[in-house]
Order: sequence, then C-alpha cells, then structure tokens
Amino acid sequence: MKALNFILVLLVVGSALQVVRLVATDRHLTQQIAVSRDGIERLEGTYAELQLEEGTLTAQGRIERIAAEELGMGPPAPERLTVVFR
Repeated sequence: MKALNFILVLLVVGSALQVVRLVATDRHLTQQIAVSRDGIERLEGTYAELQLEEGTLTAQGRIERIAAEELGMGPPAPERLTVVFR
C-alpha cells in the first residue's frame, strides 16, 4: 500500500511540474506571437508607404515631364511611325 501511495505522489508531482512547464511555454509562445504581430504591423505600414511612393513616382504626368525635360524626348514624327496590322 505504501508503494502505491508513493507512486501516486510521484505521478501527482510529475503532473504538477508538467503543468508548470506547459504554462511557461505557453507564455513564451504568446510573447513571440505578440512580437510577430508588431513586426507584421510595421511591415504593413512600410508597404503602404512604398505603394504610395510608387504611385507618385509612376504618375503619367511626372514620367512625361522627365522624358521631355531631362531626356529631351517627345512624340515621334509622323514619318517615323509604322502601323502594324494583324
């Protein structure tokens, strides 16, 4: 009978230690999730800023202005046009 009680006490203590370990692991993983979510929010903000900047840089008027002023480009002369039919 004493051996059975000793085994049961060991099982209860072992279970309690396992619960403590699992709670600590859960807290650690919850903290990692929070850090990851913060990183995702920062990246989403950066992505939104980059999309806005891309929209600004690829605006048709800006491209036309740079082509004309900085690169000296303009529409082609009519004699340089070739029309291709399918």
